[in-house]
Amino acid sequence: MGLRAHSLVKGAPPRIRFAPVRREDIAAIIEIERRSFATPWSVGLFLHELKVPFSRSVAAWIGPAQKRRLVGYVCRWLVGDEIHILNLAVDPDERKQGIGRALAELVLDEAAKRQISRVTLEVRKENAAARTLYRKLGFVECGQRRNYYGRGEDAIIMSWSGVGAPLPGGTSPT
Repeated sequence: MGLRAHSLVKGAPPRIRFAPVRREDIAAIIEIERRSFATPWSVGLFLHELKVPFSRSVAAWIGPAQKRRLVGYVCRWLVGDEIHILNLAVDPDERKQGIGRALAELVLDEAAKRQISRVTLEVRKENAAARTLYRKLGFVECGQRRNYYGRGEDAIIMSWSGVGAPLPGGTSPT
């Protein structure tokens, strides 16, 4: 996706800017990761994603250029005719402001532009807020992975099949 540093995405709350994740962003991402998940990704996993040719990671930023602050991110794989969202998180202090939705819509917009037929993800079974958001965006629950997150935590598999379907803003990609 031709995402330029600090580009605005149509439909995103006006104060959010998106840019590809860079190595120097990892410390801020790890802080959000640790505050968001019981079993957070390691620095090594994020660094590895920056090297994988089919992996794409985008950071969400707020604030003026001199004082901008990383407030969320999404990591996804683009393989064949599918995008798989590996990790999406928003700083707990910045939730309920449309940042998570904007990150998910960024991925769905990319899918529509590339005519990708399917976007998939796993979400913690107990994460009702995320499951509700994904359903609002057109994802459907299509399976379960037992003990996916360890410690007995199950994942719900969700899928979006949207080529030709209306996008979250009510527009059609075709």
